[in-house]
Amino acid sequence: MQTDPTRDVALRWLAARPVFLDTETTGLGPEAEICEIAVIDHDGRALLDTLLKPCRAIPREATDVHGIADADVAEAPTLPDLWEQLAFLLTVKPLVIYNADYDLRLIHQSAAAWDLTVPELRAACAMKLYARFYGEWNDTRGGYRWQRLIDAARQCALPIPMNLHRAAADAELTRLLLHHMAEG
Repeated sequence: MQTDPTRDVALRWLAARPVFLDTETTGLGPEAEICEIAVIDHDGRALLDTLLKPCRAIPREATDVHGIADADVAEAPTLPDLWEQLAFLLTVKPLVIYNADYDLRLIHQSAAAWDLTVPELRAACAMKLYARFYGEWNDTRGGYRWQRLIDAARQCALPIPMNLHRAAADAELTRLLLHHMAEG
């Protein structure tokens, strides 16, 4: 009997009782910062779920995606206010992120904007695992086609949260998607 390698990986990740992270940001480029962050545990309990006041204004294009405006973060903590707690949460347990390369880059960019030292971070990428699980080949990339989180949720018939594109909702959706992959 042949085993499904993506199911085996998902089961292994879940056995490690990881934390799940998602961020909302001020954009996609090299100057973008985190304006909301959530870390949830293996059981879906929020360990950290907060808006963050970035150094720069939140562009309208970003607000159009996630609904977070400058007025929403005016009284929010800054990254330095939460840095010790966040660094602990991201290093004490295995970390799973949907599109890990992006969120890790934004953690580094945001930390640099505040002159903070980032601990060594490693994260498993649920997006890349799901691409393999879904199995749609991308000839241009020479690998499996990445799926947006909302598309992955729809493809797996997972409940779509009303507050999609908010950090806690997306972290929870990532957690549910990993459980779905583990079920095969």
